[in-house]
Amino acid sequence: MAEVLPKNLYEKVCRTLNIPMSHGRDEDEVKISSVCEPRRKKKSPMLSYRKTLSIDRQMDSDTDVELSPRDERAAHVNIHEEFLRRPERQQVTWSTRYLQPERDDEKTLVRRADDLTDRIAQEFCQYMKELGGDQQSQLFTPKAIKELFQVEFDTHVARSLKVDPRELPAVQERVAKISNAPEKSREAVLEAEISNDIRAERRPDRLTGFGRGLPRSEQWAAPHNDTMNLWRSAKHVPKDLVTLKTVWEGITNLRSVKEYCRWMIRHPEYRRAPYLRSLGLFDPAVLQARLSAEPRPDPTPRPEPPVPIEAIKRKLSTLTGPS
Repeated sequence: MAEVLPKNLYEKVCRTLNIPMSHGRDEDEVKISSVCEPRRKKKSPMLSYRKTLSIDRQMDSDTDVELSPRDERAAHVNIHEEFLRRPERQQVTWSTRYLQPERDDEKTLVRRADDLTDRIAQEFCQYMKELGGDQQSQLFTPKAIKELFQVEFDTHVARSLKVDPRELPAVQERVAKISNAPEKSREAVLEAEISNDIRAERRPDRLTGFGRGLPRSEQWAAPHNDTMNLWRSAKHVPKDLVTLKTVWEGITNLRSVKEYCRWMIRHPEYRRAPYLRSLGLFDPAVLQARLSAEPRPDPTPRPEPPVPIEAIKRKLSTLTGPS
């Protein structure tokens, strides 16, 4: 009955019939009203140090107060602090004798280049003046020298040009050493490309995944260029080059070669030339026999034969000829 009848009618019926009233209805109504009561929206400006924002807030009553936190102190701009953080030359903009001359480390790269160019031009003009005497040509002035050797120019033709810089894949070995980039030399780049091609040929094909064919852009088929045999194999090598006969032939009688063979005998872990092995130079007995058979120079100098008297007279006659 409490759920069907209105509240006033329900109270009258309960008093007439002497029926105790149930308070569950009031509690349910309070709960429903507390849940379903819409909150009032209020649009108010939010003030800060820098900007003003209008945001939508939901407030339960007019007495609710919402405090917005202040902006961080770091966000506040201090003009005096920013001024002190600037370089000295940006702070002092007036002419004063207390301002020290600008150091080289404080200058920009463009300013350093201009100063260096001016110094070189002045030194060159001074050098030419010392060579030329009093009469000097109008050519040897700093301005003329700078215009003569300038790299950049600002003309109508220069404005119509288009520079398309491109990076070289490899440079000469000398340039790579000077620039401290040995991996950019032609030989190093070629070796790296050959290694990459060989590695790519060894990769397995990837055409399917999870039992289905992959898209064409994700498929991989290993190339079959036979790069290993093409670049890193030699089928027709001369025999003299394999045995190193080309290197050692004709110089085996030198003492330096024999000392080299003696050192190789003491260090058997290194590979030995087949040509020298065929001559038996790595055998200590054969090597010692060759060293003993080598003629040794006589430490005592031989006396020179006396010059004949006729030769002396002939020399004197040529020197004291008829004047």
